[in-house]
Amino acid sequence: MKVSVVVPNWNGMKFIGMCLDSLAKSRFEEFEVLVIDNGSSDGSRELVERDYPWVRLIKLPDNLGFAKACNEGIVASNGKYITLLNNDIEVEPDWIQELYDGMERHPECGMGTSKMMFLGERDVFYNTGDLFHVWSAGGGRGQGEKDAGQYNDEEYVFGACAGAGIYRKELFEQVGLFDEDYFIFAEDVDLNMRSQLVGWKAVYLPRAKVYHIGTATVGLYSDRYVYLCKRNDLYNLVKDYSLKMFFKYFYAILKFQIKDIPYFTYRGQGLVLLRSKLSVMKMLFTLLGRRYRIQNSRTVSDSELEKIVITESV
Repeated sequence: MKVSVVVPNWNGMKFIGMCLDSLAKSRFEEFEVLVIDNGSSDGSRELVERDYPWVRLIKLPDNLGFAKACNEGIVASNGKYITLLNNDIEVEPDWIQELYDGMERHPECGMGTSKMMFLGERDVFYNTGDLFHVWSAGGGRGQGEKDAGQYNDEEYVFGACAGAGIYRKELFEQVGLFDEDYFIFAEDVDLNMRSQLVGWKAVYLPRAKVYHIGTATVGLYSDRYVYLCKRNDLYNLVKDYSLKMFFKYFYAILKFQIKDIPYFTYRGQGLVLLRSKLSVMKMLFTLLGRRYRIQNSRTVSDSELEKIVITESV
């Protein structure tokens, strides 16, 4: 098997049919599709069983999170490469082929990322590769920009968006799976950083194109979204940053954290933001243990890492 496509699903009745229908039109031949269902109660699990018999459905008992669903799919997959695909995405027929060919061209890369456009505005970018800002926040390269050909070149990026990324199986064998304590959001930023720290590169493959609704499951800037994003950004800071980089960019980190307070307080989410910080303190010793393993296994210097992160101050 050349490629395994892993689609995490939780109550995705409204859009998972669109996703699987687009995969069924793929021109690539040697691939499998696994839907990892997180205890859905909206009928989407039954929909997959009834209408898509060629899909391998793995049923989890409850909503255990995006990271857990991805990990279950990775472990169960048979492909040389594993692609992760959000259930609210429509892919082009050549998407898998372009990802596969791109990774074959780049043996130095552990992952590749797609040209992701908004489903409702097909000429507007959602993501052309993940970014990492030195104040410990990820980001989508090009998000919100109109397509004027500015992201047509195949090039190295910081990392892949797990919404439509491809990964070598040996990458997971070396750096580990997604951290399931993230539940959802920024778990791919953490994996990107861990991969960069041991020398794997990531490549943007512009001919691999998909169309994404975006935050369809959790909801943009819902309390749950804010809590998880702000907590997980700090998880990445504790685990993946060297002390040297932490002190070098301490002012940017502090400024970013302080800047959030009036913004989310004005939105009525100040307590949500506070809870996100307190939850990091509860996990601190566990995170420090993971940090120890990550930092002791790294082979890439801070100076090399700084070439691919966003260092401008907030």
